[in-house]
Amino acid sequence: MPGRAEGGASRRPLLGAFLATLAILTVTAPAYAGPLPAGFVRLADVDPTIRQDIRYAGRENFLRRKVDGYDAPACILTTQAAKALSSVQKTMTAKGLTLVVFDCYRPARAVADMVRWTREGGPPDPQWYPTVRRGDLIAKGYVGELSSHSRGSTVDLAIADATSSVHPACGAPDGTTLDFGTGFDCFDPMSETAHRPLPAEAAADRKMLLAAMHAAGFRNYAREWWHFTLAKEPFPKQRFDFPVTAD
Repeated sequence: MPGRAEGGASRRPLLGAFLATLAILTVTAPAYAGPLPAGFVRLADVDPTIRQDIRYAGRENFLRRKVDGYDAPACILTTQAAKALSSVQKTMTAKGLTLVVFDCYRPARAVADMVRWTREGGPPDPQWYPTVRRGDLIAKGYVGELSSHSRGSTVDLAIADATSSVHPACGAPDGTTLDFGTGFDCFDPMSETAHRPLPAEAAADRKMLLAAMHAAGFRNYAREWWHFTLAKEPFPKQRFDFPVTAD
């Protein structure tokens, strides 16, 4: 009995420490489920005039389903990236145009979901990857095992107006974007920013987007005309995994 009592007493500090640790974890964990981490904002709070069409929150994307981590069709970016994008929007609105964003911050869990999906294999998809098998999308550089989107300062976007009626053969259909030669997420050499030949209008629209984004401090990923990262991003070596939420 004395031995058991002493053993019980010796375990109480350990139990107390465990409960204290558990309490700390319980308090801190929801920081990723509600308020955004420091340095991040919802684009709508910075510039509500930018149109949002977040494709991975729905079914109109190359997975043809919602992607893990997208709990709402909302654009989240670092504060610096959002403000820089707003400056591009001002340039566009002066021309009677608007930016439309397809993807912004992307949780690391979403990237992992995409990678798992590619490994399931399958034939080419005439809408999204017409000349590549699903299992080869990583090797061909169309899907990354890591993504700059998870750092919060990368955005996929196009320019739109109220009169365009473009229905690209490859990539995301969007009736109001200007003609860029392909749609968003067309995994094909045609999507390379400098791809030639292109129809004159598509080449001009890519040039306009590239120039406007460069002027605001973004650099383009040469394989995708729609993909831009803020050159002076605040988290260049850090990836995040909080979910995309509306509020």
